[in-house]
Amino acid sequence: MTVLLRNTFKAWIDRAPGAPPKLIMVGDIRVPTNGWQARLTKRSPQGINPKILILDMSAQQLSGEAPEEITTIPLRYEESPPQDEYGQVMIAHGRGEIVVNIGRPN
Repeated sequence: MTVLLRNTFKAWIDRAPGAPPKLIMVGDIRVPTNGWQARLTKRSPQGINPKILILDMSAQQLSGEAPEEITTIPLRYEESPPQDEYGQVMIAHGRGEIVVNIGRPN
C-alpha cells in the first residue's frame, strides 16, 4: 500500500531570470518494499476549476523479489511554462488526495 506523505509536498513557480516560469511540485510517498516505481501525471481532462492543477500519482511494484523494507520515493512534476495561473495543486491517489498551495521557492 502506498501512502502520500502529506507534509513533504510543496509547489512553487520558479521565475529565474532569463528562463520562462516553471511550476515545480515535489513530495514523497512511502511504499512497503524496495522495487517500486512512482510518477505524477497531469490529469486529462483537468477539473472544472482552472486554478487547481490536478496530478494523478501512480505507483507500481516492479517484477521480481524485493526486501520487505519500508521505502520512501521522491516525486517531482514540472510544467514549463505553467498552462494557467494555478493557485493550488491537487495530488490524487486511489485512496485520497492532497491539496497543496503554490508558494514561494525555498
